[in-house]
Amino acid sequence: MESVRFSRPDVHAMFEVRAADLNAVRPWAFHQGCYNALLALQMLAGLTAVHLGAAAAGQALVLAASASMLAAGVALIAFDPRRARIKGLIGQGAPALATLIALMA
Repeated sequence: MESVRFSRPDVHAMFEVRAADLNAVRPWAFHQGCYNALLALQMLAGLTAVHLGAAAAGQALVLAASASMLAAGVALIAFDPRRARIKGLIGQGAPALATLIALMA
């Protein structure tokens, strides 16, 4: 969303960015979208590796991606003094936490 659809009013409003600030904010939004896409690709690569029989390598990729996603979710809420992004933390952090718990089990 940040990389491709950020200019749409519903998308940039979700990030509390005013239309007047789009040009200033677009570079960091694009960067954030690339970061998120790379984490998703890392997760898919790990799951593919596990499926193809390279369990250790696949689990390492999934672990790294999940830990990064969870840390980013915690940072999202830690640096939001209004705690207005709880839904974002849950949406980003809960699947990552569940994956980490499953890997440890």
